[in-house]
Amino acid sequence: MSETSAADLAKNVEGRMPFAADLFEAIRAETADFEGVTRPAWSAADQAAAARLAAAAREIGLETRFDAAGNLLCTLPGRDRQIPGILTGSHLDSVPVGGNYDGLAGAMAGLVALAAIRDAGQVPACDLTMIGTRAEESVWFGVAYLGSRLAVGALPADELDRLVRSDTGRTLAAHMDELGFDVAALKSTAAPAITPANTRAFLELHIEQGPILVGEAVPVAVPTVIRGNLRYPYARCRGRYDHSAATPRAYREDALLATVELVQALETYWIEQDAASVPDTVFTVGKLFTEADQHAMTKVAGRTDFTLNFGGTTKAFLEDCRIRTETLAREIGAARRVSFELGENVGSDPTPLDPALRGLLEKSADELDIPRATFATVGHDASIFARAGIPSAMVLVRNEAGSHNPAETMDLADFAAGTKVLATTMATLAEGSGLQ
Repeated sequence: MSETSAADLAKNVEGRMPFAADLFEAIRAETADFEGVTRPAWSAADQAAAARLAAAAREIGLETRFDAAGNLLCTLPGRDRQIPGILTGSHLDSVPVGGNYDGLAGAMAGLVALAAIRDAGQVPACDLTMIGTRAEESVWFGVAYLGSRLAVGALPADELDRLVRSDTGRTLAAHMDELGFDVAALKSTAAPAITPANTRAFLELHIEQGPILVGEAVPVAVPTVIRGNLRYPYARCRGRYDHSAATPRAYREDALLATVELVQALETYWIEQDAASVPDTVFTVGKLFTEADQHAMTKVAGRTDFTLNFGGTTKAFLEDCRIRTETLAREIGAARRVSFELGENVGSDPTPLDPALRGLLEKSADELDIPRATFATVGHDASIFARAGIPSAMVLVRNEAGSHNPAETMDLADFAAGTKVLATTMATLAEGSGLQ
């Protein structure tokens, strides 16, 4: 780093922690549900969060604006505003009755990092911008990362009138228009707002959504890759309902036992991946149920509905999951005289995070004597910026009790550690070091 030392920036970040704590609490109070928080995408609630952040940014002395889609942009101007800038941030929406830190921590960290650099009296070589994106959570419109997709031009214009918010039944365009954003401009403008030509790097801080940092007693991680996934959201098994006491095993077409056998076989496959040292794989059955109007303790189940969700860091693994699932479903179905209807599979490819940026984040953590871990992470806005050709990397912050629930318990000291790494790396990048 030039001009301002990492130690000075770290001290400035510490000095901004009361500012961050007050802002976290103000946004929590304004978007509180009966438990936790609910900030639907393009709603009065996530707009209230954006307005709070914008007001705080103006108090710091940052330039503040909303793009046509409603993403919040807060900028510390650079010495040369024509060269590509550095972008950081995360999303402002939450899941229903979620926690206050999922997404918001990344936007807040960006604001604190810019404040720390400004507090040092440093004018960066290029613009440094915090972005608060909208609709990262797929629960609202059935598609994730809508704000970042719109920012990089990765959402077709006709989706604005096709996508419908789950809680209101109204279109994305209607919700954006209600908040005063320029839907017509989004439909008519071919050029995206954020491109590799104007953005040199994207860095996202996010709470860890799993237990690894807590388990390893480490405050931050620099992830290697955003896992891809393969999902069967509407799978079912059809057999035949029979009286349990009157139907011998040889005559049964038991949909439930067939489904359990499939799930067990897929879990065995998952365990085999660990034994073969295939890294960072996950397998989840989030739903498995019989028909409520048909099931009974003394009935052989004639139908089950279920979901399958695989995650991995390579396309080859995800393709093998697809082949294995479909093969097992055929074999088990034939042996048990049932039929599996797996339905359409959906998913996304893994997104590697930029090695040079990861190296800079790791170097910043080491320089600050902040212990760090390394592992794969789940889907985040960073994947959209990376796919748009913008070098991207992440910092994960330790968080108790997982995410997508009111129990998120990010310690402010861990948030400060992650923000110090972020601020130091941004200041380094702004002076042209570490990324070609």
